[in-house]
Amino acid sequence: MSARRLGSISARLVLMLALVAVVVFSAAGLLLHQALEQVLIADERADLLGKTEVVKHFIGEARSMDDLPMLRRHLAATSVGGRFRWNVWLVGRDGALLYGAEPMPPSVQRDGDKVWLRRKDGVALRGAHFLLPDHAVFPDAQVLIGMDPRPRQQMLATYDDAGLMVGIAGVLCTIALAWLATRRGLSALSALSREAEAIQPGALSRRLTLPEDSAELMPLAQRFNDVLSRMEEAWHQLEGFNANVAHELRTPLAIMISGAEVVLSRDRPEAEMRDVLESHLEELRGMASMINDMLFLARADQGDAAADLLERSLRDEALGVGEFLEILLEERHQRMSVEGDHRLPVNRALLRRALVNLLTNASRHAPEGATLTVRIEADPRGKGLRAGGSEGATGGSEGATGGAKVTVVNPGDPIPEEIRRRMFDRFWRGESSRSKAGDRFGLGLAIVRAVARMHGGATFAESRDGVTEIGFTLGSPNRAVVTDNTVR
Repeated sequence: MSARRLGSISARLVLMLALVAVVVFSAAGLLLHQALEQVLIADERADLLGKTEVVKHFIGEARSMDDLPMLRRHLAATSVGGRFRWNVWLVGRDGALLYGAEPMPPSVQRDGDKVWLRRKDGVALRGAHFLLPDHAVFPDAQVLIGMDPRPRQQMLATYDDAGLMVGIAGVLCTIALAWLATRRGLSALSALSREAEAIQPGALSRRLTLPEDSAELMPLAQRFNDVLSRMEEAWHQLEGFNANVAHELRTPLAIMISGAEVVLSRDRPEAEMRDVLESHLEELRGMASMINDMLFLARADQGDAAADLLERSLRDEALGVGEFLEILLEERHQRMSVEGDHRLPVNRALLRRALVNLLTNASRHAPEGATLTVRIEADPRGKGLRAGGSEGATGGSEGATGGAKVTVVNPGDPIPEEIRRRMFDRFWRGESSRSKAGDRFGLGLAIVRAVARMHGGATFAESRDGVTEIGFTLGSPNRAVVTDNTVR
């Protein structure tokens, strides 16, 4: 059997069943051998007792020395026939051999209640030995009766040979039947393997057929189908992501190429050349910003947790972001207010980045003159981290700080549920047009979701009665996030 076959499940099962068959047949053969041997020994003892009684009866019938010829005939008849060869000796008081099936009487060896007679040829006989102290014809004579054990030994040897052949045949039959059974039993696994082999990147919608007649393979097939579903979703997301990236980069690149071609078509004044270069630089900065955002989201998707944690007042951070966006808000005659406060170990840069994106998004969709409210409250469902003792130290142990919930509230038109479900996706802006508005690439809310995830939290959005609430929770960066994009 090749190394490849030995490495297969069916080969291992057949090998294990073969070993089991060898052990079972060997044990059964040994037990049957011992049982047969005990039966034969018991039979020998019974026959020995019977022969002893017959010999005593014949000797008891002798009344004179004239009866010795008749006694010898009877004893000779006793030594012949049956399954075993019997030996009888009658030895007189003076040691004379009155009768003997063999020329010389054997030596007597006792082992407890067992008597062994060893003949001159070395054969040990199971026997009996007794005296005739009160016999009228043979006073003080001794009688020796022995049974040759070799027929029993030959019978056991024949039985063992037959048992060995039966055992070998049984093991071979077990191997053959085990091979057929494993092939049939693993046919469902082979079918699943063939189906899995047929699934290519262009056919991720295919699923394995669930083997309903195999309770062991059903969970495996279900889990594999779940993996395929996640792979298909990730593949579609990757295709959409690539298309979005290509679309977002195509426009600025087309602008830059077109501008460069126009400028190079003829000699231009230095001022005009400067204007073109400044326009190209603006486009390049926009692309660099988008690429940096994409790299940040990629690290967040890989499970990176927020580092450089320090316990801070979320209210102070929100007010600082409001000062940073003061000019943007004044252009639309809007103002910002902060309600509540909570202290929590956070990465300051990431937190401010998320707040800037949320407030910029709220300002864009709120009417002029509106008030944007940042509501901060404790979130008992989250667990915070105990902050480090100094700036830049990474907090790593759980503390009693608890989680927090940060919500940006603004008046505005109702947001349909479908948009609320997708508004945290990358490059998704909700409008049918793909043209940019300002510096937006559709990554702002995706970055908010990444920041929340890196702090062990999740994002949420709701819109009703002309009021929109979009925000995120903060918890432990090491705590697994069960849901994201939760729409309440």
